[in-house]
Amino acid sequence: MPYRVRGNFNLPPVVTTPVNQPVTTPVVDPNAPKNLSIDPGTFKPLAPKPESSFESIRSTIKRTGTDDDSLGGGAVLKQKGIYDAVNDGVVGPDRDADRLALRDAIWDRLETPSYLRESAPAQAVDGKKLAASLSATTSSKQAATLTKLAQTKPEVGARLASLLEHTSALPGATRASLLQTLATDPGGVAGAVTAGIAGSKAFSSLNAEQQAQLATVLARLDEKGLKVLGALVENVPEALTEHDTAGGTLLSNLSTLAAQPLNATLTGHTTTEELLSSVLADVMNPNRVEQGTASTCTVASMQFELVADEPAEYARLMAGLSGPKGSVAMRGGGVLRIGPGDADERAREGRSVSQTLFQSAAMEYANGRFSNYDPVLGVSVNTRTGEERMGLKPDNQQALLEKLFGVNYSINRLFTEKEAAGALAKLVGWDSRGYRNRPIVVDIDQGKFNHAVTLESVTKEKVVFRDPYGVLRSMSASAFPRVAVALHMPMDVKRDGVG
Repeated sequence: MPYRVRGNFNLPPVVTTPVNQPVTTPVVDPNAPKNLSIDPGTFKPLAPKPESSFESIRSTIKRTGTDDDSLGGGAVLKQKGIYDAVNDGVVGPDRDADRLALRDAIWDRLETPSYLRESAPAQAVDGKKLAASLSATTSSKQAATLTKLAQTKPEVGARLASLLEHTSALPGATRASLLQTLATDPGGVAGAVTAGIAGSKAFSSLNAEQQAQLATVLARLDEKGLKVLGALVENVPEALTEHDTAGGTLLSNLSTLAAQPLNATLTGHTTTEELLSSVLADVMNPNRVEQGTASTCTVASMQFELVADEPAEYARLMAGLSGPKGSVAMRGGGVLRIGPGDADERAREGRSVSQTLFQSAAMEYANGRFSNYDPVLGVSVNTRTGEERMGLKPDNQQALLEKLFGVNYSINRLFTEKEAAGALAKLVGWDSRGYRNRPIVVDIDQGKFNHAVTLESVTKEKVVFRDPYGVLRSMSASAFPRVAVALHMPMDVKRDGVG
């Protein structure tokens, strides 16, 4: 697959070593029986039991396999009083300034077409001939303006000449749309990208309907989106015509996003231009997909896998979510729905608008029948009991995985390090690039909560996984069983009995 690029584009994974969980001293009521204590993870009384070794207590506290709340950069958990310094380092954002600078430089290059990094071509123009050609596509006033500009700026002349040459056989409406996009900034990004796309082999290989769809997308993009689309057409043109599960294509879904009115709940919170550019950025560079400082590690991990392996399906879901109905059916059944506040600036927590919308809708679907997800507070509230939950239980994750990816999933709870080591041994040789649309989600113990990541590869020596903070991480195979408490496996993938 051309979309999943491992290693943050040649950046080595961050090597992480799990630290041993500190000995947690149970809080004991001096007036209570000696064998009655308080669970420091839930702050509820533990049932009286005989004296036991520290190892059995440690297993009860550590390997609970309940919530999959994320660090959220620490902000949310600190507010809840359940954050501890021990959680730093194993997972979390990459804070190394040099690595981040290199990553951003690589990403910028990846998301920019080559012709924007090169000197613009120049071409002397015949004013009368150009004006005549333009007049057939646009108003005489605009034709005169563009002709004059082309005569003073040769690079504009080259772009206009190229566009007119390569679109001469197009239907008038499509050709006019492309010209209008170029005319918004003839000497800048809009001019370069429109002319570059129109003159590409990828564009000429599309049928008339697809060319019209691409013109529609171009017309609704901001400068950032234009750059990304230019890079996509130049570097991964086959992605445009890849099909989703409903028979549409990435291009048709992007065109729908560009042309449809936004759902009423999004009014004032985002624009078509922002949302369309955001979805395009996800598709071109899935490594941008992250949870920010929100407690959405579970669904952010799933979003990355969906975008990396099936961009057309992802774009279909986003078009349905953001459109007039505000809902869309998933391939495996179930419906994602947009909710109030999903695009609110306060809900973004460092994420793009597309990441915020998708993750909020996914949390709302997965959190259970009687829970409502509040995207601003970052919690699901049980409508019956008022209980708040930041993450998803393993069975909640299983339900969403099955609906998003259309296959049955198993939950392998790993109650001991021996069980975790045994499961991992059966996964040696796993490489996500060979299993499209079949992600394995791992729940990593973080002391008082768990954190969901996805497996990238497993060897006898090393486990590479993607942390939904947008960081590729690795640890030794011997260290991994100490923190892995559950595996969510696609059941049609069998590796030595795991699945």
